[in-house]
Amino acid sequence: MPELFAALTDGSAHPNKWPAALLVCSQTEARRNGADWAPTHIISIYGPTSRYLGLPDFDQSRQLHARFEDTLDPADPGAPSIADIDAIMDFVDGLPKDARLMIHCLQGSTRGAAVALGILARYVSPDKAGQTIFRACANAAPNPLLVALWDRALGLDGKLIKAGRKFPTAGLRRAVA
Repeated sequence: MPELFAALTDGSAHPNKWPAALLVCSQTEARRNGADWAPTHIISIYGPTSRYLGLPDFDQSRQLHARFEDTLDPADPGAPSIADIDAIMDFVDGLPKDARLMIHCLQGSTRGAAVALGILARYVSPDKAGQTIFRACANAAPNPLLVALWDRALGLDGKLIKAGRKFPTAGLRRAVA
């Protein structure tokens, strides 16, 4: 297993010099290992009608609850939106230099991986972001709708979508406009 919360950037592009020290995992892993892993901040991703089952007793001032479904159709109820991406970017912008960010969704491979990919693409090229997330999370299958939303929010003109399609999983091979 790669080093927990390894710095993925030099931190120079973040407002507080945070070096993108993050970890992507499943809800079960977060609940089971979160206390031992000791994240300083958490992004918990789960559906609008789902119950939160992540790390109990975590300081809520250091946690973002991102409530959207793992869907490919932006018209689906509970689909992620640009507002969700903006909220995540605002949360990440406030992270201190020494933050250890844990991102979890139900399985840790679709929504969590897409959010990690988008966060990292703010600081490095889309190709490098994709390569880095795949190395850090070998089972990553980033949700294509989320990747497309990050691409649009970051003004990457399809580059993040293209980088995401290089993942060896089938999830991103489907076109999302």
